[in-house]
Amino acid sequence: MDNLFLLEAFLLFIAPGPTNALLVAGAAKRDKVIALLVAQACGYGIAAACWFSLRPLLPSGAIQVLKLVAALWLVILGLRLIGRDQIDASEDGDGLSVIVTTALNPKAFIYCLAIVPVDARPYELGFFWIVLLVTTAATGSMWLLLGRRLNGAGEMADRLAGAVLIAFALLLLRPLIAVAAT
Repeated sequence: MDNLFLLEAFLLFIAPGPTNALLVAGAAKRDKVIALLVAQACGYGIAAACWFSLRPLLPSGAIQVLKLVAALWLVILGLRLIGRDQIDASEDGDGLSVIVTTALNPKAFIYCLAIVPVDARPYELGFFWIVLLVTTAATGSMWLLLGRRLNGAGEMADRLAGAVLIAFALLLLRPLIAVAAT
C-alpha cells in the first residue's frame, strides 16, 4: 500500500455523497453526533465485509441490480428529507437510516472493488477494511463539524440533504436509463 492509495480513499470518502449529506443534516439538529459516526462505521463495515466476500463471485449483471436498489433507497430517503416526514436526528431511529444508506452507498462498492487491489490476498483484506473504517471516521468527522456549524438550520439542512440524495440516485440511474432507452 502506498500514499496514492490513501489519497484515493480519502478523496473518495471526503466527496459529498448520501452518507455525508445525512451526517451534515443530523449534526445540524442534535447535540450527540457520535451515534451518527458509529452508524456510519457500522454501515461501511457491513458493506465492506459483504463486498470483500462477494467480489470473486459477482456476475456482471449483479452490479446493475445493486445500483438500482441503491438508487431507489436514495430517492425514498431524499423524499423523506424534503417532504413532511422529516428524519429526526435526535431520535435513535436516525442511526438506522445512516447505517442503511451507508451500506448501500456506492462509495463502499468503489472502494472495495476498484481501489483495493484486485490481487489482494484474503488476509490483506482485513487491513483494507480497517483503513476504510479509519478513513471514513476522519472524513465523517469533518462532515459532522460542518453540520454543527449549521446548528439551528435543521430544516434547511434536511432539504439540501434530500436534494443531494435524489441527485445521487439520478446519477446512479443514468447508465441504466441509457441502456433502457436503446
